[in-house]
Amino acid sequence: MPEPTPSQPSATAAAPVPRFIGPTEDGRTFAMTVGQTTTLRLTDPQSPEPEVEGAAVLLIPVANVADGGAREWEVRAVEPGDAAIRSVGEAPWTIAFTVTE
Repeated sequence: MPEPTPSQPSATAAAPVPRFIGPTEDGRTFAMTVGQTTTLRLTDPQSPEPEVEGAAVLLIPVANVADGGAREWEVRAVEPGDAAIRSVGEAPWTIAFTVTE
């Protein structure tokens, strides 16, 4: 079996961030530019509050929650660097971000 070469794309390369993200994106890394936003949506009202690690993104609660107890946060890229949003609990998840100018 041939060894992968450095020119092959990495399986962990950052993908463009979609409009909505959630726990189903666990383990993924998304690329954002400063000023860009996406929405983190949690449909389980019992899920723990997400936490941010790193200063590249802000997590801003959205006041207008949807029916059924879903909660949303705006994820805003504020400075170049790496950050992650994670949740612990019964079903832990982590979503990473790489922010550029």
